[in-house]
Amino acid sequence: MPIRLGAVSSPAQPAGARRSAALDGLRALAALTVFGFHAWLYTRSTVDASAARDASLGDQIAAELRIGLVLFFVLSGFLLFRPWVAARLGAGLAPRPATYAAHRIGRIVPAYWLAIVGSVALLWPLEGEPGVRLPLSEDLPLFFVFGQNFSRDTIMRLDPPMWTLAVEASFYLVLPLLGWVALRVARTRIGQSIVPISALALGVAFNVWLAQRAPSIMLGKSLLAMLPYFAIGMLAAVLVYGRTPGRRAAALLAIGGLALVLLDGWLHARAAPGTQLAHVLKSVRDLPAAVGCAAIVALATTRPPRVLAARPLAAAGLVSYGLYLWHVPVLLWLRAHGLLPQHTWGAVLVGLPVSLALAALSWRLVERPAIAWCRRTHLFGANRPATPPAT
Repeated sequence: MPIRLGAVSSPAQPAGARRSAALDGLRALAALTVFGFHAWLYTRSTVDASAARDASLGDQIAAELRIGLVLFFVLSGFLLFRPWVAARLGAGLAPRPATYAAHRIGRIVPAYWLAIVGSVALLWPLEGEPGVRLPLSEDLPLFFVFGQNFSRDTIMRLDPPMWTLAVEASFYLVLPLLGWVALRVARTRIGQSIVPISALALGVAFNVWLAQRAPSIMLGKSLLAMLPYFAIGMLAAVLVYGRTPGRRAAALLAIGGLALVLLDGWLHARAAPGTQLAHVLKSVRDLPAAVGCAAIVALATTRPPRVLAARPLAAAGLVSYGLYLWHVPVLLWLRAHGLLPQHTWGAVLVGLPVSLALAALSWRLVERPAIAWCRRTHLFGANRPATPPAT
């Protein structure tokens, strides 16, 4: 977690700009749904999400809470592409590469490195416990450079949700190139749509190709496989720039977005292996949910619903990155020591407060100071005046 996966701020948000409580609320929803999914998964006798299809309705619902990951990717695409959209369609300035890099590094790297060290400290003595999958010690350096997705010996090991951070880091590297292209296409909404639509087409084509091959966990968790979600967020940033929906349009975004997310979860829960529906879903993956999430993100940034800005939700959103990084090691440690109730709701009641406490410490002691430093440093030319957009 835009990661955001949670990024707290983006190049679209100047230093000192007021945070959006509604966006924090969305980050909280994404992180909490992922937490709920893992609270369900790591209280099962056999840690296997695929078994939910043959289980109860409650298990099927819990398994589809994984869609919170899609919201994180859509948020990243929307918020991080927005500065280039503003530079081309409005009066904004394109982010300088050094400034962009400093902000991204400051946002995700220090807290991520701390979580790697913390995961090793919590989980290394627990090898062989249910759900604990450790890499070899000599492979640990791959995690520190976001390289765990490129080896079968490290992917989905140690702190499994960190695979998304490797995808996010890949997107961060590619995004300035996409932004550079966006600055050189037509200064119209249609022109700015070319970049995200092209990225969407590339990602869908890759997933269609991938569906015809033998399953590959590394390819399935690559940037190309997740690119449609980022691209849909980017396209939403183009479509809503400078627009504020009326009440009816806002209601349509909310209802339609939620309906698409629920439809996507229902389809994946009911698709039996080997059926035509299952084959189609291998290609489109969670595109319906991504479109629904984009509608909700667009609403949150243009006409924010009060429910998303509720104080408890916004507070959880503030520390959502830390919550995302720490919750699985916490759940696994509690389970291994007999402290985790073997029921989803019990695991939530026990594991969530501990995870939130660690997330709050991560925010106060690591994330907030790192963000502040990276927003004022002039190292390598960061935080200098931005570059005027090309004409």
